[in-house]
Amino acid sequence: RELFALDFYPNSGTVYRSANGPPGPQYWQNHADYKLAVTLDTAQHKISGTVDITYTNNSPDALHYLWLQLDQNIFRNDSRGTGSSSSPGRGRYANAGFTQGHVIKSVSVEVDGKKYTPKTITSDTRMQVWLQEALKAAGKKAVLSIAFEFTVPEYGTDRMGRLKTRNGWVYTIAQWYPRMCVYDDQQGWNTLPYLGAGEFYLEYGDFDYTITAPANLIIVGSGELVNEKDVYTPAQVSRLEQARSSDKTVPIRAANEVTDPKSRPSGGTLTWRFRMQNARDIAWGASRAFVLDAARINLPGGKKSLAMSAYPVESIKPNGWQRSTEFVKASIEHYS
Repeated sequence: RELFALDFYPNSGTVYRSANGPPGPQYWQNHADYKLAVTLDTAQHKISGTVDITYTNNSPDALHYLWLQLDQNIFRNDSRGTGSSSSPGRGRYANAGFTQGHVIKSVSVEVDGKKYTPKTITSDTRMQVWLQEALKAAGKKAVLSIAFEFTVPEYGTDRMGRLKTRNGWVYTIAQWYPRMCVYDDQQGWNTLPYLGAGEFYLEYGDFDYTITAPANLIIVGSGELVNEKDVYTPAQVSRLEQARSSDKTVPIRAANEVTDPKSRPSGGTLTWRFRMQNARDIAWGASRAFVLDAARINLPGGKKSLAMSAYPVESIKPNGWQRSTEFVKASIEHYS
């Protein structure tokens, strides 16, 4: 019975969920929009910055508190995840040591123009934020502003960590910012801890995020890069334009250019800005070792998009990562 009694849908149906699965006439989802501004410190392997979350309560319930995920706390020595694949000496990543996890510098809440510092309770990889007044139902909004930082572990979890390559560190950054837990009509707040495996049940929303890093790095991220002329050389901007109309892979920074200082704009740091709409999560990667290439994706209705791949020179081998853009393009065109 435990195996087969999957009561995800109520047997008789409700106004929110029909008995046969589709949304009911009064179905709702809450909404979370994120504005992030972070800095990558490659000397300390540290990410620090702020996130502003505009949370919309579309539920019929007044919410007295909010729950957020602090996924980086899995790397603390007191985390439940210390017995999982992310802990030192265990699992395929064999994390080499603990970190302080998500270090929360400050938290504030603003509702109807009233801003205050709320009471918070952190439990493992979750943080509960208590509101001074309940967030009303049916579209009321709250803005949470959080300053945070964390150290990127060398051996992280499935989608997060850093790797030293011939020409520099490669950072793969996921589970990286404080984000809303889901509140739904089935379980209320969904607050399962993060243990290093499994996917996430997340609210949808719009993302606007910036990453400031040394100018010699190339950064790739979820969504659309909106300031390419600020972060690429003129030659690379021109090659990107070629890629947008090419069904064959176009090198943006070729393997023989990776060690050429002229393949990056000069200066101390650059800020990369990305935007993604109606999404559930974002991730990014950064390295001064990246080879970068791209090609056009042909979508139904004559729409176009861009397949892009970034990888170190060590990944170039027979049928290696130099074919990644080709595979991305073909996969998305096929499944579209």
